Amino acid sequence: MREAPLLPDALHARLNALPAGLQAHVERVRNIARGLAERHGIDAAQADLAAAAHDVARHLLPAQLLAESERLGLRVNAVERRLPTLLHGPVGAAWLATDGWADADTLDAVRWHTTARDDLSPLGQVVFIADKLDPAKARAYPFQDAVREAAEASLADGALAFLDGHLRQLIDGGGLAHPAAVEARNGLLLSRGAC
Repeated sequence: MREAPLLPDALHARLNALPAGLQAHVERVRNIARGLAERHGIDAAQADLAAAAHDVARHLLPAQLLAESERLGLRVNAVERRLPTLLHGPVGAAWLATDGWADADTLDAVRWHTTARDDLSPLGQVVFIADKLDPAKARAYPFQDAVREAAEASLADGALAFLDGHLRQLIDGGGLAHPAAVEARNGLLLSRGAC
């Protein structure tokens, strides 16, 4: 795999301000995203940029994410209000937009990397899957091998494998499912004529 391209100065500054553990996660996700992009014919430099940017707001505490969402005028649903960490993608995408990023596909990939959404672009699917395949998340997602194997075949298969596994976890544990994740799964199933 080729070396990662240089990042824009504003993004580089944001990444340098992150805690070391989060910086290490971002680097692992960048590597995974470049590999997935190359395998599936997606622009690897764009995938690297979106993966580098995906967690720029992940260091914020829940109360800070809620306050920042309000400041930015983001719509917050009931699940996000209960689980504010889900807002780090939308907040990060809004920050990047204020930094002057204009590429809607990259901003969308950052915004939806945690939950996915229906009709998520291939770039968005790359970042969504790469984030979940970080080896440091293997304990959280014991079905990671199935996601990796499915993602080798297609990005849609990888996204669906993750959503299936994660939604099962949430249901079994009595957790809340983000509506966008449910819609993403349904959209993937409908697109293949299932159900």
